[in-house]
Amino acid sequence: MIDLEYQAGTIVIRTRTGPVLTGEVLEGLSAAITYVGAVHPIVLTGADGVFAPDLDPMIGPGRTRARTYLWRVLRELRAHPLPVVAAVNGDAVGAGYLLAEAADVRVMSGGFLQPSPRSGVSYCARTAVTVGLVEHRCAAAELIEASLRQIGRLRGNAVMARTTG
Repeated sequence: MIDLEYQAGTIVIRTRTGPVLTGEVLEGLSAAITYVGAVHPIVLTGADGVFAPDLDPMIGPGRTRARTYLWRVLRELRAHPLPVVAAVNGDAVGAGYLLAEAADVRVMSGGFLQPSPRSGVSYCARTAVTVGLVEHRCAAAELIEASLRQIGRLRGNAVMARTTG
């Protein structure tokens, strides 16, 4: 499920996933990015302590469809003409990490980043900033506001960078 919310001239796209990132969720995310168009910056976030999980590890048509949409969404995020900020509100594993990595800036409030689920290596917010996987960290209650400030900085909007009003 995908939720869209308009805040301070920006569209906040919130993904609500189950235990794996499905083709349906990724198709919805692609449709949301298309809907936003080139008109608004994007803050991409998750829900319930999960930014985005990995794809289903079981090989089959569901995984194939999810991979197809994952590559499409990554291209769309990277090609978006206005700033895209990943508001990492929780775990971002494998494909979920790739979604965060495709943003222009990453702000993290909790959970962990695990670029490769097979490696077993994961990074908490503090470590993710230290090693350069995330640019900023903040408290969970400040995540969207901090992400909107980053949009303002990327757009060169001094007022938006100070406050989201």
